[in-house]
Amino acid sequence: MTLGITLLILFSALIHSIWNVQLKKSQDPFKFLINIATCAWVIFTPYSIFKLFTSTISPEAVIFIFLSFIIHFFYFIFLGKAYSKFELSLVYPIARGLSVFLIPIYGIFILSETITKFALLGCFLIFYGIILTGSISHDYFTSINGFKKLLNSGVILALSIGLVISLYSLADKQASGGVDPILFVWFTDTSSLLLFFYYQKRNKDYISYFSSNFKKLIVPGIFQFMSYAIVIYAYSTTFLSYAGTFREIGTVFGAIFAKIFLGENFTVKKTVGIVFIISGALLISIF
Repeated sequence: MTLGITLLILFSALIHSIWNVQLKKSQDPFKFLINIATCAWVIFTPYSIFKLFTSTISPEAVIFIFLSFIIHFFYFIFLGKAYSKFELSLVYPIARGLSVFLIPIYGIFILSETITKFALLGCFLIFYGIILTGSISHDYFTSINGFKKLLNSGVILALSIGLVISLYSLADKQASGGVDPILFVWFTDTSSLLLFFYYQKRNKDYISYFSSNFKKLIVPGIFQFMSYAIVIYAYSTTFLSYAGTFREIGTVFGAIFAKIFLGENFTVKKTVGIVFIISGALLISIF
């Protein structure tokens, strides 16, 4: 990757980790996620409508935008179940880890990307590092009871989320060269808008939450939206295998911010995981 793209993805990872810390701090993470995505959708609507009528969207991009929209719909649904029932520190690394494992496979075998051995090693280091930064205990794999506990902890749902992330990343890459990145995210985030009104109908308090917390939703909403738009732009300039895995360096930023703002411990296992992620990111960016 070029230095410019590397710095852009680093910035994307940084702002992504910032809004994720706010997500962890919220009392209802799923409600917070849907509301910041809806807030960003509203903020970027004027620009997106302008680009819709003044820019060209390739026919191929239209197909993959629609696919990404559908996949994002399931992503938000699965994420909602995970956030409401299971521990985030377990589900998140499994989901992101699986996506990092699958993305280079898609890149090589579906997109015919040719990546270096060092970059491939970097992808593996990031994958393993993400797993280490989570709360996945070795005990889960050393006994039948431990494995049953793992299954009951949301691992199947986490794997489903990881698969969904990898699939929308593949669709995003295919669409990235034929549409404005901000317009693309605006289209895909429409899925969160639909869920916003669906849950409002069920729970009766999404609109009141949105209106009373609108100012607090603006910054994380913009960060959520722009971190994604930057990655879409990066996809149009480099391999999915590189950009899709390198962006996970945000896990490092997230761990640091969680230590500073949430008081989470920096265990030896988490520290080793962070070293692996940084090493993997360096291999991808340099080689």
